[in-house]
Amino acid sequence: MLIPPETVSGKRSSELEGISVSGVEGLLTHHAQCCKPLPGESIVGYVTRGRGVSIHRRDCPNILSTKEHERLIYVEWGGEQRTYPVSILVKAFDRSGLLRDIASLVADEKINMREAQARTGLKDNSAVVTATLDISSTVQLSRLLTRIERLPNVVEAQRQIG
Repeated sequence: MLIPPETVSGKRSSELEGISVSGVEGLLTHHAQCCKPLPGESIVGYVTRGRGVSIHRRDCPNILSTKEHERLIYVEWGGEQRTYPVSILVKAFDRSGLLRDIASLVADEKINMREAQARTGLKDNSAVVTATLDISSTVQLSRLLTRIERLPNVVEAQRQIG
């Protein structure tokens, strides 16, 4: 289904916004909003009509269900270090200082928090915290989510997609 990596003689790869498209130079790329790929995740390019190449995770439902396989191209992460907005969801039993503790862990990891929202007073004394963070890789995200899950009263911490 996916086009394998290939070497195109006489042409260099294009590295735009941290994405390398084999054999193409100066091509517009953008990250798909449906799956929001992060460095370290396996990715594939989809040649759009008029918008360049949309970068998707290889396990994206939109990519897996496409019938236009000829529009899929090989892409890989480039060497440029960037951050990408990632939404997380934390479910916990409500307690004083929960949001502060989450924000402290984010700051300890030197991650920028773009926005955060906490909803408390829900039935069964639960709390839901959502936040948008500037993440540089899946390794960084995984480490942070693991640390958040270790906080007292936290039931679950996960990446939100879509």
